[in-house]
Amino acid sequence: MRWLAVLPLLLLLTPAMAQLRDGNGRKPGEAVPSVRSAVRVTGDELRREVTGNTLTGRVISGGSEYFSEFHAPDGRIFGHNNDEAVQDGCWVVRKDEVCFSYGAGTITGVFCWEYFRAPNGYTLRSTRTGAIGTARLESGNPYKWDDRGRQWSCDALLSWSRQYSPRDMARLAADRSSPARDR
Repeated sequence: MRWLAVLPLLLLLTPAMAQLRDGNGRKPGEAVPSVRSAVRVTGDELRREVTGNTLTGRVISGGSEYFSEFHAPDGRIFGHNNDEAVQDGCWVVRKDEVCFSYGAGTITGVFCWEYFRAPNGYTLRSTRTGAIGTARLESGNPYKWDDRGRQWSCDALLSWSRQYSPRDMARLAADRSSPARDR
């Protein structure tokens, strides 16, 4: 019987919900993009495109985590994941993948993603779990993400990137951190 009370509200919201779209133009419930025929972005392209810019998007499979992160030239990340401010976040391009390290917060560890061209940005695939995400590239730092006065260094991740493959980095991070969900 309670559902009868909610029915009028649902009928009112349905047209508005049909207009909602994610960062890459898909309506909720639309198919997850495939990377089978997509063109993979090279490490050099990623370095040029991502450095000094913001990636905004979400993880589609395995959850619906939203993120918006500015990728500073010094390797630090400023922004949020699921409304949680990034703390001790770092990024580096390793081969043809972008690896992210989160040292504090709800989810910690190293997470590496492959990037594929998509109509409105990128389709992402986790190298560890195969989770799929989408992201759009935004010029500069449009949301003014910053370190909130808390300095951190990315030297450890940058040195890891020269020594280890992305899969090795993920294994090392998993050994060093608490169990975490995939990003």
